[in-house]
Amino acid sequence: DGNPLAGPLLVIGRDSAVAKAACADVDWEALGADGFVMRSAGSQVVLAGAGARGTLNAVYWFLDRQLGVKWLAPGATVVPKAADLRVPVLAERQVPRFRYREILSHEGQQKPHKAHNLLNGDSHGPSFWPTPPEIDCFERDWQNKGGYANFYELVPQKTYAKAHPGWYAGGQLAMMDPELRAEMARVIIDRLKAHPDYTRIFFNIHDMDWGWDMDPASKAFAAQHGNHPSAPRLDLVIDVANRVRQGLPGARFAFNAYHWSFTPPTGMTVPDHVLVFPMTIHVDYSTPLNAGRNAKLGQDIAGWTAIARNVQVWDHITNWSGFYQPTPNIYPICDSLKWLAGQSGVRGYFAEGSWETPAAEFAALRVWVMARLLWDPALDPQQLVAEFCQHYYGTAAGPLVKRYIDLMHAKVAVSKDIISEKFQVDLKMYDLDFITRADALFAEAEAKAAGDASQLAHVREARLPVDYVILVRRAEYAAAAAAAGSPWKPDTEARLERFRATLKAVKATQFYQGGSLKALEELLAVERRPSTPPALVADLPAGDWREIQDLGVNRYDSALITSDPAASDGAAIRMKGSSSTWAVQLKLDKLPEEGQWEIYADVRVEAEAGHAGEPGARVGAAPPMGLFNTETIGVLADGAYHLVKVPGGPHRFSADHAKSLYVQAPAQKHITWVWTDRFICVRAKPVEKK
Repeated sequence: DGNPLAGPLLVIGRDSAVAKAACADVDWEALGADGFVMRSAGSQVVLAGAGARGTLNAVYWFLDRQLGVKWLAPGATVVPKAADLRVPVLAERQVPRFRYREILSHEGQQKPHKAHNLLNGDSHGPSFWPTPPEIDCFERDWQNKGGYANFYELVPQKTYAKAHPGWYAGGQLAMMDPELRAEMARVIIDRLKAHPDYTRIFFNIHDMDWGWDMDPASKAFAAQHGNHPSAPRLDLVIDVANRVRQGLPGARFAFNAYHWSFTPPTGMTVPDHVLVFPMTIHVDYSTPLNAGRNAKLGQDIAGWTAIARNVQVWDHITNWSGFYQPTPNIYPICDSLKWLAGQSGVRGYFAEGSWETPAAEFAALRVWVMARLLWDPALDPQQLVAEFCQHYYGTAAGPLVKRYIDLMHAKVAVSKDIISEKFQVDLKMYDLDFITRADALFAEAEAKAAGDASQLAHVREARLPVDYVILVRRAEYAAAAAAAGSPWKPDTEARLERFRATLKAVKATQFYQGGSLKALEELLAVERRPSTPPALVADLPAGDWREIQDLGVNRYDSALITSDPAASDGAAIRMKGSSSTWAVQLKLDKLPEEGQWEIYADVRVEAEAGHAGEPGARVGAAPPMGLFNTETIGVLADGAYHLVKVPGGPHRFSADHAKSLYVQAPAQKHITWVWTDRFICVRAKPVEKK
């Protein structure tokens, strides 16, 4: 009839006459900022949300779920080709389960990519980045510019400690001090007045990222609320919030439940203008947040939802000690999201992933799968992983990569390794069986993907973690294969060439948090030999002592593994003598699960002459803060390693990563290097009862 609107038409948004007629019964307010409807009206289809973000979500959903466009990773988009576009009759309403959805990884924080996958959160560093105006409708009510500060930023010691020394207690603050609270409120008021619209944000009062030895007043208040340090923490936030709201009505606040404050207090409630975000730094990746060794963690999250209506979970999803290392947490993360969806008080989910480097282990897969589950937790994780693998690695290679992912999860279920947010290459699951089977799967996957350069690149990207473990432990695996009569060999030269080329192709920047590619090359250059036992254990039965080599130790700051002929196996951890960081840390889950153990660090130093009587290294245990033994430069600088006892023993196995045994340099420029070869654990004799 000549009417240009009579034929097939996609109608975007709710304001046209077509949309108003087709959607007359829609409760737009109930859709929230993210929900949308898709409605057929004859040959026309309406895609609309209540506002800009909902409508944008409708368009991306239609392209993805209806037309088959898949945004798998930044720079990896599948666009199917068809001669005809056929759309079924649509009468669909979509509202996400989680109001706030963000994955902070190199892939997940790329703004077009996260918008395509319906992730709406924009916090931390990415919130400072410019955003394409056509998609600039992200949620920015939490953890953004002008909206957060930690204790020492709000009341700096340099400014206040002289006049108020009692404000600073045990590594945090004396949280019950009324003068401290009043000053903190005054500072926050000034900050919020400078904000464009303080009512749109939750101002985050963050603690310091370490332990707390409570002051007497805080300890007494905690005793009234289950002996949980979170009680004075919460009371501080409530009081400061109320003080601020007297001058700035409508101000909202947030605080983190973290480490010592993760367990909620008893007999307290969180007001609706305060958001609490539990941070799962102590997670065991091998199981969901509410199961296995995470059972207490799950109970605590549920405990917060019982006393707060606004809970946002800050989860951890990458291995900070090995971005390119097999990490079997994909299915547990999926199960965690399903469980969290059943906790009515959980409004949002923020995942801290591999934001410091591209193409970390299955990072793109995690973003894609998690984004779908954050919208609809009822989806099947197995099907989602299989779908991603098919599109990203190809129909031939994809099933093989999926088999590797399944193998990885099956192995940890048997090995029972603790997969913490920082774990090393010495896991039991990385045995010869796992390595050879994984290596064979990837060799076959590469052959299947050889005809497609993009798919081959993706397969090699997925193979990086297996190559990494093999290269670091190559001497051990070669010996194990020979002893087992296996023909498998590390093939070090070819593997190293492929590994380096793939790292370059994906533009990797770090291989663990703070670990440069230069440090990686030093690690890969190490040629290990069988270690020699120290004299201390020469006469002990094998079951009465354990050796934990450098590969099992967490490294921070300047600490890195490098060759050292003086070390027991030819390699050791080297850190700068000018450092004050606990740069070498042994976690207690490395100890045998039975028995008690006296532990010694095997250390040496290189230093300038003339300082023999001064401290050369500290060997400590925490908590509490400040418990350490010191050995002098004169003892440690003779070119040989010396055992220094860790105080606080005997020590026993613990999965609590808030506990650390450490080696610390004394922060002196006349010390060039502090070296740590290994830790030696000696079974403690049981105390005889009198």
